[in-house]
Amino acid sequence: MTSSKGPVRHIVLCRFRSEVAASSRLAFFEQIRRLGEIPGIAFTNFQCGPNVSPEGYGMNFADGFMMDFASRDACFTYLAHPVHRAIGTRLIEALEGGVHGLLVFDITLDNHEKPEGKTRPVLHQHGDARSPRAAQPHD
Repeated sequence: MTSSKGPVRHIVLCRFRSEVAASSRLAFFEQIRRLGEIPGIAFTNFQCGPNVSPEGYGMNFADGFMMDFASRDACFTYLAHPVHRAIGTRLIEALEGGVHGLLVFDITLDNHEKPEGKTRPVLHQHGDARSPRAAQPHD
């Protein structure tokens, strides 16, 4: 991301250790959701939960969360906050392989409206080099 303008979706996928109970996973996500109550941290559309995709391409990332920030700067404010860093440290300790059990992906969201019932064309199609199945079209 090169611009601080425009909204950002922050996506985090987690590969928890097998002994970490579902209730503990949800407790982490609730702590993260509550970061939005801290003055100076602002995000919307927080969602969390287990991977329910039937495609089988989740690479064992079985849980995750995402939220939207008004800008890249707002996302950076969240990332730099000491409470976020403390929760992140505990979260990494609960993941299989530590930091290798974490995938963070931020995308810039479009600001324009799309006509109802239509989507934009995919500009750059790419397949997953690990699997020939990934090159097949998806719904």
